[in-house]
Amino acid sequence: MRSTAVTVSAAAINDEYTPTIIAPKADGSSLLAWRDTSGSIIKLAKLGSTDTLQSYLPDIAGLEVHDVLNDSRGSVLAVVSNDPDIYSSKYCYGATTTDKNVCGKMDLVGIDASGNSRFRTTLTKKGNADSVGAQFIWWYGHTARIATDGSRYGVYYRSAMSTARDGVAGEVDIHAGDTLKFVSSAGAVESGGWDWGCSHSWSVRLGYNGSWGAACHGDAYPNAMKLSRLSSSTATASDLSWLSGTDAATRALGGLVPVSGSGFWMNYIQTSNSTLVLKLAKLGNSGTTLSTDLAIAGATGLDATYPFRPYMAALGSDKLLLGWKAGGKMVIATASASTGAILEGPYTTATSASNFQEFIPAPNGDVVWAHSAGGKTITVNRVAACKL
Repeated sequence: MRSTAVTVSAAAINDEYTPTIIAPKADGSSLLAWRDTSGSIIKLAKLGSTDTLQSYLPDIAGLEVHDVLNDSRGSVLAVVSNDPDIYSSKYCYGATTTDKNVCGKMDLVGIDASGNSRFRTTLTKKGNADSVGAQFIWWYGHTARIATDGSRYGVYYRSAMSTARDGVAGEVDIHAGDTLKFVSSAGAVESGGWDWGCSHSWSVRLGYNGSWGAACHGDAYPNAMKLSRLSSSTATASDLSWLSGTDAATRALGGLVPVSGSGFWMNYIQTSNSTLVLKLAKLGNSGTTLSTDLAIAGATGLDATYPFRPYMAALGSDKLLLGWKAGGKMVIATASASTGAILEGPYTTATSASNFQEFIPAPNGDVVWAHSAGGKTITVNRVAACKL
């Protein structure tokens, strides 16, 4: 395991709105992205194979970056920006309404290997925030995840929607939910997905294993954890729900790891007898129950102040790296990617991660994640599949 300090200009503190994102590449380098506190700027840097700074790429205009995915064409980023096209003085931040919330858009930004723009596609709608049917990014949760089937990108993000207020003409209520969109490799929005999924949506995950899997943490519609599986981008979703009817603040989604052709591993937290329990589940491409649901016995004393989160990613070719926080420390363990059985750990580490980021698998089998406490240093953490 290795932690590497990268010196930058002015990185935002990692939280729900401004995570620091890292995306490893097949050549051993990585793309690092973060919100710069000097302005509405997303900074990009290329790191070498030892996670040290090599060069900066051109800045991207935006308020937040929530995920990055690399492929043969370059990279795509999920970026939240202010959207003046949907401005409403009732609900949106502006020069004379500084007490209001930002009314934003979710963009998928495509760049080439040098950071030059390939496309910038807005996924949210263009109706004013105070109009019925408006769909945008408000103060409700800001999270996005990107996956690809090789031909298109899936972008699953938490969103807000305006509906008519009962009995009050001309007024709206703004609700929290989530949206799944598909975008071609050239940046064109395709059919499929949905404008409105889980509501309220506390967290989202997205993966592709030959089928798409979109997981959400709902508190009303449904009041459950849910995995929606789509055999293609335009297919009707087949849903699997668990922990139905439980208090949403007593559970949390972790990582979603695709298993080629046969489902997904997911770790999650639930509450049992007033104690948080870390679970590792196998969710099939079909069916309505968890095919495997294991309690991780070594995960004790989990930090219980919400938002709490577990973490997980594929490690090497046959393992899973699990992570959770106990006593304010990151704890890790490895599990079999075949059975879910714990192989090594748990080990308490000195690393940090925010509650709204994930472990990221690298093409060489390593797992990486980046963290900023705010200021001039971003720490890149790496757990190696083989010796460093």
